Amino acid sequence: MRTSFRCSRVAGIAAAAPRQGIDLADFGAVWGDADVAQIIAGTGISRIRQAPVGTTTADLCHEAATALLASMSIDPTTIDGIVFVSQTPDYIMPATSAVLQQRLGMERRVVAFDINHGCSGYVYGLLQADMLIASGLCKSVLVLAGDTTTALVNPRDRALRMLFGDAGSATLVVSGDSAHSYSIRTDGSGARALMIPAGGARLPSDATTCAEHEAEEGNIRCADNLYMDGIAVLMMALRDVPEAIGEVLAQAQWRKDEPRFYGLHQANRFMVDYLIRKMRLAPESAPFACADIGNTGPASLPVLLAKEHVRLRAEGRLEKSVLCGFGVGFSVAAMTLPLHDTHVHDLIETG
Repeated sequence: MRTSFRCSRVAGIAAAAPRQGIDLADFGAVWGDADVAQIIAGTGISRIRQAPVGTTTADLCHEAATALLASMSIDPTTIDGIVFVSQTPDYIMPATSAVLQQRLGMERRVVAFDINHGCSGYVYGLLQADMLIASGLCKSVLVLAGDTTTALVNPRDRALRMLFGDAGSATLVVSGDSAHSYSIRTDGSGARALMIPAGGARLPSDATTCAEHEAEEGNIRCADNLYMDGIAVLMMALRDVPEAIGEVLAQAQWRKDEPRFYGLHQANRFMVDYLIRKMRLAPESAPFACADIGNTGPASLPVLLAKEHVRLRAEGRLEKSVLCGFGVGFSVAAMTLPLHDTHVHDLIETG
């Protein structure tokens, strides 16, 4: 699916991550120093951020939204849409967006709903904001995106324990005339390559689903834990990400060298570097900035901007930007947008 909008602009972005974390080198005592060092070298992730018990994605998104609106002097009662993008909601019901509407002090006359999406979810959230504004229903939409994935990973699953971190974000999209082009791809045949098998209506959690078993290479998990076939995800990304980015560049009528910032989902350094080589991008245009945070799913692009915006702005890299999220689903979502006049808050550390 390809589409374009010229009805809005991204006014502000903020991201929040827990201050507390785990240095992955500490896992050497459990899994062996040599193996752990090899994983760190391969992924480029040396530390993950982990939300304290009782802290949810909604809490991290609330922190990001509160800081963003305060720094922009925006009254939350003036915002008429709120979209929460996450795979780790507060409850099965009600929607976490409704809970956050009340916590943020927004008016009751707002559109509020959740989107259950992962690594491509941030771009999906911006697409939804564009659709709400283009329809005339909203003049401003707050997109809250993030995950607390560490709670879904079995502590003895070496394959995933050293990849995923927790973070939340807030992005304010308002009426404007910025041009946004989108390319969206979905391939449900890969759904089982990145999933939590149990806990939904198809396979409710019970005593059987929480029984741990030894999986590949000695990893321990149960059906209630996150599973990922890393090779399958990599192959999907190498196939679909370059094509999706090529489509949005064609829609925007940009040459590949015109965008000086490519925000690629921060899965790990290996993935980002592989895509840079595959698409023949200038390495400095597609930074990896999550070595001390980990893969934070739908929050990874706001986290990247929160950490890199000062340098990117100083180097004049935000006039023409491309964002691309990819992963669970299988899903890929790419877009073009200008970010040079977007207010970006420094990374907020909580707890």
